[in-house]
Amino acid sequence: MATMDRLIRMIAALPLALALLAPAGNALAAGDAAAGKEKAQQCAVCHGIDGLAKRPDAPHLAGESDLYLSKQLRAFRSGERQNEMMSIIAEALSDQDIADLAAWYSAIKVTVELPQAP
Repeated sequence: MATMDRLIRMIAALPLALALLAPAGNALAAGDAAAGKEKAQQCAVCHGIDGLAKRPDAPHLAGESDLYLSKQLRAFRSGERQNEMMSIIAEALSDQDIADLAAWYSAIKVTVELPQAP
């Protein structure tokens, strides 16, 4: 029975946990992947329009979660996360820009093929 009580408490706490993921005092904007594709033109030099990094020091963005991408872009914008290039770029992004970019890159499907065992 203790396990059931614990499960009920965890489910009851879920709305609070989700609310904490949202930026303080600001609801998450709904992203538009088509608008994000247009905005991603400025990202393409390093991250590629397809989300596959073109530089060895840039991460792949394709297929990442929109929550993760949004959080990271907001962290660069606020200065919580630092990178010489991204801190400058993210400074100019609005909440809608971030949502749109996250929607675009998270919508890209990534497939994985494991190597054949020798």
